[in-house]
Amino acid sequence: MALYRAETKPISRKDGRSAVAAAAYRSGASLVDDRTGNAHDYTRRRGVVATGIITPDGQGCERNALWNGAEAAEKRKDGRTAREWVLALPAELTDAQRLDLTAQFSRSLAERFGVAVDFAIHRPGKEGDQRNHHAHVLTTTRQISRDASGALVFGDKAQPELSDAQLRKQGIEKGAVLVEEVRALWEAQANSALEAAGEAARIDRRSLKARGVDRAPTVHLGPSVTALERRGRKTDAGNINRAIEQDNERKAALTAEIIDLQAERERLRAQAARDEEKRQREKARVIAERDLYLKARENYRLDELRKRTAAELAGGEDSLRRGIVKDSPEYAQKTGDIREIEANIRTEEGKLHTAERDLAPHEVAILEWSSDVGFFARLRPPPEIQERKNQASELKSEIRQISGILSGLRATLETATRLFKKWFEAEVSSPKIDDRWRYRSLALDGVKRECDRQISEQKSLERVSRTARFYEGEKLAQLKLEQAAQAWKQHEAREQARLDQIEDDWDDSPSPGM
Repeated sequence: MALYRAETKPISRKDGRSAVAAAAYRSGASLVDDRTGNAHDYTRRRGVVATGIITPDGQGCERNALWNGAEAAEKRKDGRTAREWVLALPAELTDAQRLDLTAQFSRSLAERFGVAVDFAIHRPGKEGDQRNHHAHVLTTTRQISRDASGALVFGDKAQPELSDAQLRKQGIEKGAVLVEEVRALWEAQANSALEAAGEAARIDRRSLKARGVDRAPTVHLGPSVTALERRGRKTDAGNINRAIEQDNERKAALTAEIIDLQAERERLRAQAARDEEKRQREKARVIAERDLYLKARENYRLDELRKRTAAELAGGEDSLRRGIVKDSPEYAQKTGDIREIEANIRTEEGKLHTAERDLAPHEVAILEWSSDVGFFARLRPPPEIQERKNQASELKSEIRQISGILSGLRATLETATRLFKKWFEAEVSSPKIDDRWRYRSLALDGVKRECDRQISEQKSLERVSRTARFYEGEKLAQLKLEQAAQAWKQHEAREQARLDQIEDDWDDSPSPGM
């Protein structure tokens, strides 16, 4: 991660500072402070890479006039005459890219707050960290405009210089919120520049703790202590930083090991998730292929569907690829066009047959008449023969017309058939269905198994039904036998009663001798 630094501080007279002197030092220029009469010449200063001044109207201005105007606009002895932003520029960028980034940030400040901005880019010191490219961005504390002559006019205080009470009236909670917004702006612009440059590094304005980084921050040494350390003199602040750095190195080693383990775990989880996602995609594709296949054969009976799937599977890759093409809308359209041409041919052939059939009796009548009359008589045929000749002529014309149409249709059919075959073979061997034929193979295998299952269930139900009907028949036969036996018993009882009645009648007859 690249270094983030975006600090701001005011340049105030109560600290004995001058906006003119600050601008001269940072830009490596020679400026004269009209208020104090002091000349500040830093033209021999090294390390200044680029400078620039940006105003809200984009016209720019002269540096000496800008900062003497800023000094003159403040009447208080402790007034703030400028505000400085110190930015750490990404070392991953080129000088030109760092200049563009600094100018972009400066324009954002000028447009947002209505101030003039004077920036200077410094390169790293020879003895320091060579990644320490940085920029000093000075802004006026008052809003800038121009009068009729084009001269600078310093107006009201800019937002960053207002009190919290004044900011709340403008809908801003407090000055710290405003500063944090500018820091966020710098983070966004710097990261955009890194991304545009193709760099993976990013800056982050959050603290180490907020980022979850278990590393103690070092203390700020300041220019004096830094100079002593560079000359080899150990200082208390330097010793503290060295101890912190050693502790951070030990923590970093342990953290790296933990991170490696966590990364491996996450990698395995991610791989498992990818595998599951791939499996679900493959499943969805197989289901989609199955639905396409079934939709094209929705009128098939179960046994026909089972035979068709078994046949296509047995035919191998070529059979499956041909089936895919045959199920496509293009195939239906092209075959429909060919069938339409064939239907038109049959229609025209029917018309031709009718015309030839109607022509035959006319030609026979004309031939018979011609054979019975002489040459001169044939030149003056009777009305009925002339009418037949006219009708025969019309029918012959119609036959010629129909024959021409048939010739064109047959040629069109031949061409369409040839192009269709060529298209069909190209589609069958096309790489675009390389995946689909594999999905169809899996789908048809599932369809075949489902057909087998349903057919087996149907057969099982039929067996159960036959068994139930058999037992039902047995019970009915048994019931009929029982009913017949009961009827026979009732018949025997009636017969026995009748015989008993006959015997009684016989016994009641008069005895001899009575």
